[in-house]
Amino acid sequence: MTPEVEELYQAALAQLDAWEMENAEESLRKVIELDPEHARAFNKLGVIFARRGDLRQAEDCFTKAITLDDQLASAHSNLGNIYAEHGWSDRAQTAYERALALDPQNPTALHNLGVLYRKGGDIGRGIDLMKQATRSERTRFRDEARRDPKSRRTIRTGLAILIVIIVVLYFLFNR
Repeated sequence: MTPEVEELYQAALAQLDAWEMENAEESLRKVIELDPEHARAFNKLGVIFARRGDLRQAEDCFTKAITLDDQLASAHSNLGNIYAEHGWSDRAQTAYERALALDPQNPTALHNLGVLYRKGGDIGRGIDLMKQATRSERTRFRDEARRDPKSRRTIRTGLAILIVIIVVLYFLFNR
């Protein structure tokens, strides 16, 4: 993958995060044009189609992503979501389990598999998976915040402000 393709892909992710669907789709299509085997771009393009409610095209994109990279856990999880939307619980469960085999702490796959179990009557197993999903999401968020210098700076600033507020309140109430 060239730096140009990676830069374009990162721009598409930012557009997707900002819900700029048309721009994100255009960027992802350019990525695929430059690198037709870019599995992650197909996966994200599928996300756009799913958000629009075009489940057929979303399924095609997720399937293409898996064909290009069978180790892409998020594509398996996303495909499971499409299957669940269609009411194909067995297929959805298989897709979520494949995602978890590749990424055992995938919060989305854990949560959605938990929902399937709850709907299927195994409430205890469903709740356990959903709790595990919540713990996994917190851990990922914490780890991401620790790795990102901007997040670390924001956290430090927030803590410094909190300490200042506590000190000011202490002096105001202890006069």
